[in-house]
Amino acid sequence: MGDMAAGIEALIQGSGGWAYVLAYGYTMGVAIVPFPAEFPAMLNGMLFGPALGTLITWSAALLGAQISFELSRRFGRPLVARFLKPDALGRADRVVVASGAPGLLLLRLTPVIAFTAINWVAGLTPLSRWTFLWTTAVGIIPGAILFTVSGSGLAALYRKHPVVAIALTLALVSFAVLVHRRIRREAASEIHVSEPSPDP
Repeated sequence: MGDMAAGIEALIQGSGGWAYVLAYGYTMGVAIVPFPAEFPAMLNGMLFGPALGTLITWSAALLGAQISFELSRRFGRPLVARFLKPDALGRADRVVVASGAPGLLLLRLTPVIAFTAINWVAGLTPLSRWTFLWTTAVGIIPGAILFTVSGSGLAALYRKHPVVAIALTLALVSFAVLVHRRIRREAASEIHVSEPSPDP
C-alpha cells in the first residue's frame, strides 16, 4: 500500500501539468453531470494538498456550474416552455425573483438540492448571470474547503494506515451518495405534496 502511495506521488510529479489539467477537467465535469461533488474534492485534497486542492476544487466547480447555467439558459428554457403552461412557468419565475440572491445563496450553503440540479434549474429562470455567479462562488467555499481538506487528511492517514484510510474513504463516499439520494427523494416528495389539487 505504501508503495502505491509513493507511485501515485511519483506519477503526479512526472506528469508535468497534465495531472492538474485532468483533475481540473474532472472536477468541472462533475459540476455539470449529476454525480456527488464530494469525491473529486477529496481526491484533489489527496493529490494536491489542502491549499492547491481547494483552489482547484472551487474554481473548477464554479466554471462547471456556470457552463451548466449557460447551457440551460440557451437550450433548456425553450424546451421547458413546450411542456409547461405559460402561467406555471410564470409562477416559477416569480418565486425565483422573489427569493433572489439570498434564496440561492441559502441553497448553496445548505445541501437541500443537489449541486448540479441548482445549476441547471437556475438557467431556466430569469435569474441574472451575475447573481448566479457570485452566489455560487461564495456558497461553495465551505464545502470545497471541508471536503478537500478531508481528502488531504485521508492521504496523510493513508501513508501510515492505508487499510484504515481506504475503508474510511469508501465509507465517506457511500455516505455522501446516500445523503444525496435521500435529499432528492425528500425534495421530490415535498414538491409533490405541495402541488395544488385540481379543481373538481
